[in-house]
Amino acid sequence: MSTLYVVSPPRDIFKRLRPELRTHIVMLPDFLRYPSQRFKGLLRSLLVGRVPLPRRLLYWWFPKPYFDRLIHAQAGDAILIYEACNVRVLRAIRPYMPKDVPCHIYYCNPVHTTFRNPEEYLMKIRELGYRLTSFDPYEATQYGMTYTGQYFCYPDNRTDEIISDCFFCGLPKDRETILTDLRTFMESEGYKCDFIIPKSPADKITYPEYLRHLDQTRCVIDICQQGQAGLTRRPLEALFYNKKLITNNQEITQYDFYNPQNIFIFGKDSIDRLTQFMSTPIQETSRTIKDRYDINQWIRQYFND
Repeated sequence: MSTLYVVSPPRDIFKRLRPELRTHIVMLPDFLRYPSQRFKGLLRSLLVGRVPLPRRLLYWWFPKPYFDRLIHAQAGDAILIYEACNVRVLRAIRPYMPKDVPCHIYYCNPVHTTFRNPEEYLMKIRELGYRLTSFDPYEATQYGMTYTGQYFCYPDNRTDEIISDCFFCGLPKDRETILTDLRTFMESEGYKCDFIIPKSPADKITYPEYLRHLDQTRCVIDICQQGQAGLTRRPLEALFYNKKLITNNQEITQYDFYNPQNIFIFGKDSIDRLTQFMSTPIQETSRTIKDRYDINQWIRQYFND
């Protein structure tokens, strides 16, 4: 089996890879990110991707131990970079990456929130020889990317303690009003809400902490950004943790795990049905369906076999 080099993966999920897969995956940190040192960042803005630079200079911005792993990938291997959005960085490193090693970029957020002009920037990245993939089926069609979907993993260390009726954690983005209205309604109906909406870095929690909150709730809240059709990870977290789901993603009816007993579509289902929805037990989804969204299945799309 070939080797897959993955730049900036969600390690809390990737650590659930089975041993037989993990031995063929090399996880690298986000070494392409903008440097924190002001002077180094200024020089990168002035030089990287604007003029051809020798490898020894690129090592100043892209640490040698990590960059070399990509440079020395062998025929039959593949590379996967998460959320790469800096065209000039991608242009600077591309000449040093083996031409016979496919390099994929996976966008797990709506590209219209990543690029000012998605069509223009994605075309530039594609012309550099990168293979673009997306979590969103509609954006994949619109921008000529490959749809690879969303994924999660089977949990461990579950708890039987339930301390909230519904849980949401995420940045406000363009959904704060709908989140506030939903919370107000849920609390008016007597439900205990656990909402974490960070307004500053100090308000954020770690992903293991996030999963503890999720494990201790009855229902997961999923409010997508405007224009998003692809799944966030929350519906799959609800699926794998056997939680109910309240979502505003009306496209969720197209997925094989959709079950109106488990999933309430906010803005489509009658709000009068919400109390009944919350009072009925969840209906277990088969493992056959869950396996289709497991990281161990999802990641195989990127191997060059």
